[in-house]
Amino acid sequence: MIGSDYVLEAHNIYHTTEVDTGGCFNGGGQSALVLKGVHLTVHSGEVMAILGSKGSGKRALLDVIARRSDGSSRGQVLLNGAPLTKSLFQQRCGYVTHACDFIPGLTVSQTLHYTPTILGGYLKSSKVRQVLADLALSQVSHKKVENLNISEKRRLAIGIQLVRDPVMLLLDEPTQGLDPLSAYLLISILSNSAKKTGCGILLSLEKPRSDVFPFLDRALFLCLGGAVYSGGTRAMLEYFHGIGFPCPQLENPLMYYLCLSTVDRSSPATETHG
Repeated sequence: MIGSDYVLEAHNIYHTTEVDTGGCFNGGGQSALVLKGVHLTVHSGEVMAILGSKGSGKRALLDVIARRSDGSSRGQVLLNGAPLTKSLFQQRCGYVTHACDFIPGLTVSQTLHYTPTILGGYLKSSKVRQVLADLALSQVSHKKVENLNISEKRRLAIGIQLVRDPVMLLLDEPTQGLDPLSAYLLISILSNSAKKTGCGILLSLEKPRSDVFPFLDRALFLCLGGAVYSGGTRAMLEYFHGIGFPCPQLENPLMYYLCLSTVDRSSPATETHG
């Protein structure tokens, strides 16, 4: 349980890195501006989704915040008003990517128990049991990691971070490759964990389903590295309605405005709070 409120802020983020141009003879990529003046704010206990099509800058933004990006960046990333350095991120935050290799032969429970934390003895065992329950992994706690399905592996990767009690948790497209039910389960679990522990959640989604909308407190829509909208999900509906783009009934507002922002590439970057 996180003892105090935390706020993660990114202000005016620009990032330049090499991108693959797809050429056969140029021997690599070329330098490109992949993030253009992006802002976001996430509070303790909130879930924020970074939404955008492939190449919109979702992963680049997560990498910049996590201080593991290649290339050059400018702008501010702050945790409770203090610069979020690589060391501070490693101490207080977590990052779940798809490059998560488990140790073969270990069970789910052992994998969590052997994760380095400041806890030990009974407190560590109690924390592991709690994380297993929160992630719906208790029934497979004695299963070897190599025998897990993709949904269970994804939740175990999250558990490795949650057992460390991060104040902010970043996730790179956690629902990618999951069936609809498993994707819904994962997002609902993350939302419940955020509310229960106070951990702030920042995750990227490329094809958000309508049933995850109620679990999101904030949203950031990216298009070609620029922010089309950044703010609360309730304020989002009011904002787009106010500028002449109400979401039609029975439409998924996340996909509707994602498609709209992707098509309308001339839209100015917008920062909204709510």
